[in-house]
Amino acid sequence: MSEEKFSNKAKAKVKILGEEYVIKGNEPPEYISTLASFVDEHMQEIKEVNSSIPRNRIMVLGAMNLANKLYKIQDSYKKLEKEYAKTRNNYEEVLAEYRGLKEKYQKIQEEYNQFLELIEKGELD
Repeated sequence: MSEEKFSNKAKAKVKILGEEYVIKGNEPPEYISTLASFVDEHMQEIKEVNSSIPRNRIMVLGAMNLANKLYKIQDSYKKLEKEYAKTRNNYEEVLAEYRGLKEKYQKIQEEYNQFLELIEKGELD
């Protein structure tokens, strides 16, 4: 059953910190390889700065750093969503006010035209 789950998934052979992995996923192999390269670059940076720490610690530090970046991005995204909702609400209010003013303007314009007609006919004295 477990084998059946993964049979339709895309596979990509990748290398992270010098070790090869076969990654299966729903995304195309090129995308999986791109992600693996991103992870590898991140892990290599940690390894360069902390060359004496064991591989498993590099992986944990890397995971924590990437989780931190993801968390911050998600937080920024939530803030942007709120800002967008507020801006959208303001837009709707301004649009409603514009439509109301446009309607009033049209009524005043009609009254003005009627007034001019009365003047032209000489019906106003």
